[in-house]
Amino acid sequence: MTQSKDNPEKSRELISEDSMKDLLTKQLEIVGSGGAYVWAIFFLCVTPNILNGFHVSSYTLLGHLPDDQWCGIPDLQDTNWTLAQKREIAAHGLDSGGCTVWDWNYQHLAKMSYEAALNYTSHNMESAQPAEVSCKVKGHYEYSNPESTFVSDWDLTCEQSIQRTSAQVSISLGKFCGSFTFGILADKFGRKTSFSLGALFFIVGSFFCTFSPWYSLFLAGRFALGAASSGLFYPAFTMIVENICLKHRSWMSIAFSASYPVGMIILAIIGYFIQPWRHLQLALTIPSLLLLLNCYLMNESPRWLITNRRYDRVYKILFRQPSHYQVQPVAAAVAPVVTDKKSLEPQGSFSLGERLKNGPLKSIIELFANPNVRKLIFTSYFMFCVTSLSYYVTALNAANMSVSRYLYIIGTGLVDIPSYLVPVIMLRFTGRRITTMFLFLWTGVSLLLVLAVPAGNTTWVVAFAMLGRFGISATYSVVTLYTAELYPTEIRNSALGTCSTFAHVGSISAPFVVDILGALGWYIPTTICGCCVLVAGLLTLTLPETGTGKLSDKVEDTPATVPAEEAEKK
Repeated sequence: MTQSKDNPEKSRELISEDSMKDLLTKQLEIVGSGGAYVWAIFFLCVTPNILNGFHVSSYTLLGHLPDDQWCGIPDLQDTNWTLAQKREIAAHGLDSGGCTVWDWNYQHLAKMSYEAALNYTSHNMESAQPAEVSCKVKGHYEYSNPESTFVSDWDLTCEQSIQRTSAQVSISLGKFCGSFTFGILADKFGRKTSFSLGALFFIVGSFFCTFSPWYSLFLAGRFALGAASSGLFYPAFTMIVENICLKHRSWMSIAFSASYPVGMIILAIIGYFIQPWRHLQLALTIPSLLLLLNCYLMNESPRWLITNRRYDRVYKILFRQPSHYQVQPVAAAVAPVVTDKKSLEPQGSFSLGERLKNGPLKSIIELFANPNVRKLIFTSYFMFCVTSLSYYVTALNAANMSVSRYLYIIGTGLVDIPSYLVPVIMLRFTGRRITTMFLFLWTGVSLLLVLAVPAGNTTWVVAFAMLGRFGISATYSVVTLYTAELYPTEIRNSALGTCSTFAHVGSISAPFVVDILGALGWYIPTTICGCCVLVAGLLTLTLPETGTGKLSDKVEDTPATVPAEEAEKK
């Protein structure tokens, strides 16, 4: 018996490390089966995910192309012509959306009446057609509702339209970097530490986006929001997977994913009533301050603490009182007999490579060192990449389908919510592997059916696109749960983090697929996604089933890619 540090008058009972682990693990299974502990974790993890949902489709509202754009000619401003007359003189017969105008001498035309200028330009068009020049050469861009989009603030149209796409790319790049970085931080320093850092990035990035006078700073804010969303999402999701029993884990993880479209629906409703884009961005920023409360109330993951041998802290979280046990230290190994003077010499310090290998990069190296894990991780990377690509293409594809952006966002959000109920039912009867494969095939077939719809039939195009959206949203939730269960506790967050990195290769590609390839053919984005998703569904057959309820903790316990029972049959 030894004196307790918290209460010197009370002795602490010695206990072996294995016994302490068993005690804490059993208590975690008890408190994780229901009650206040479970609901506290659930709500503290779900509410930040609603904020993440704000930024899935915010690009569609904040950075949409202006509904009407034209080229304003300064030389014609002082004339008594109407706006329609000025536009007729400058761009008669042009179909460039205000990007180009005719190279007239507008100072000379401004001295005439409109009828005389129209006759003059019509006569000259017949004899010697003037050159077609960029609007920037003769004037500046003007918009019918400039406050509704950041495009008008920085003239991100025409030859600079690719910079508009960079607003969505920057948030995806942030997710790309953040998922990798925050995954390592969560495994190294804890889930709560990673979550708190993500909350800080989220708040700072939101204010940058709202008040930035420069587009470069706006992009930096979008990058921070993307990185922060990974810092919030994966530690929060891992908290649910690690600390809630199998009975509640499936439906709570699905409900966690379903909170994403709730944020999308709220975004569309707020965006409909708040038109100026900066006001809308501010309305999305203010709720992020609630993350400070989440950071204060959230506890560290007990399973992570057990893995890192912080038993006193786990005991206090699970039993709500200081531990009266002291872990008995493992007996030190007998020192070898010194037979050589060289053994008395101090050994050289480890090289930088060895320190990195045994330190920050250890969990990443373990993803590829073990052959079983290596096979799993490459399949997971492809699944995450095509799932994310399809998810974001179906979220951003409103312009190519010529529908209201507000109705499209609400539609995708409303489709997403019931899509999370299907996996809850399927997971009970068919397991993780068959459910994932079926949903991949559902999505691929639905998106490819768009090709069978006659051009111009918007209703059926949107209907099949929404069926694909239904499937990919359900797939995203199951893939995340399935992947979290495939890997042991030692490297689970690193696996999820690097999988998310590949997911954001898909999300980075999505705006280019929508804006550039979609301009070549409205059906191209859905066709690309449909083909990739079908391949992912077939690859799912190589993965083991994880719906047994037991999570592995060590890398050595990772199952092979082909299930043992199927291997024996073969």
